[in-house]
Amino acid sequence: MAVHKLTDWELEEEPYVLIAIHSTSEPYRMAYFINKYLEIGFSRTAVDQDILQQAYTANYPVYKHFDEEQNAPFYLIPNKYWGVSNQEKVSLGLFDNEEEAQVKTILIKEYGTVDFLLKIEKDPDFFPVKKLINALGEIPQVISVYPVDTFKIKQQDYLIFE
Repeated sequence: MAVHKLTDWELEEEPYVLIAIHSTSEPYRMAYFINKYLEIGFSRTAVDQDILQQAYTANYPVYKHFDEEQNAPFYLIPNKYWGVSNQEKVSLGLFDNEEEAQVKTILIKEYGTVDFLLKIEKDPDFFPVKKLINALGEIPQVISVYPVDTFKIKQQDYLIFE
């Protein structure tokens, strides 16, 4: 049987904007504050972003909004979240209560200090990034906001939400 190979075939990446948000709020509260101050409608998706590593398993909540005016989906996801350790469970108590060990995980390790990532699936040349960053900066619970250089991210697969 003959083997056929596709050579010089590359997947075309969809352009997107990625914005870093620093805040001490929980993910559901950050989605609420963005909805309230920017008057948009983030809602939690039915499927979480599951990250399976050797040391842990984490289920990051994903919030989605489709902007009709820009014709682009927006995704809000925490960069730091709790995961469950995959290490053997250790019984430390008198009654052999085995509890799953919670570990703090980071989705995009290159930006470990960032609390939330806002992904807009739109070409940055045709999207008002500065206007959105200024509006996000006006939210009282947001400490700082800035665009992220997506070329520094090694695990871009973690940012595919559908």
